[in-house]
Amino acid sequence: MKRIVPLIALIIVAVIALTGCSPLTVLSANEFTSRMEAEGHIVEDITHIAQVPEIESMFIAHTGAFEVEFIVFGSEQYARSTYNGIVRNFEDGRGSASSHSSTSIANFSRFRQTTSGRFEMITRVENTILISVTSAENRDYVTDIFDLLGY
Repeated sequence: MKRIVPLIALIIVAVIALTGCSPLTVLSANEFTSRMEAEGHIVEDITHIAQVPEIESMFIAHTGAFEVEFIVFGSEQYARSTYNGIVRNFEDGRGSASSHSSTSIANFSRFRQTTSGRFEMITRVENTILISVTSAENRDYVTDIFDLLGY
């Protein structure tokens, strides 16, 4: 009996780890556009304002309350580097009263932060980034949008 309990615990941990660490599916720009429009958001292609050639496409979905940007990069390496730079900027702007969380598993990374009345969320899946900075009161809605998109 003493050996069975640790074995069962090990099996439970392994199952949770394997199911929770599966790679996320990359969203295409067309999928982002159609899903956000289906939710009633206005989506604009803003690729022309991209300042770096590594950005293949960039879209913004917005309502009166908040915006969500979706960026497709030419490589996962550049997306990872951009993600890390944005997270550093978020951390540098952190107020004294803030909460944050971050996750990096398989092919994705996520950072969320609430500080000084702002909610900041960024997720990278392979060579794409989804990002939103809005008021803290929109936190649940923005999180739901990220979940809807699989990010």
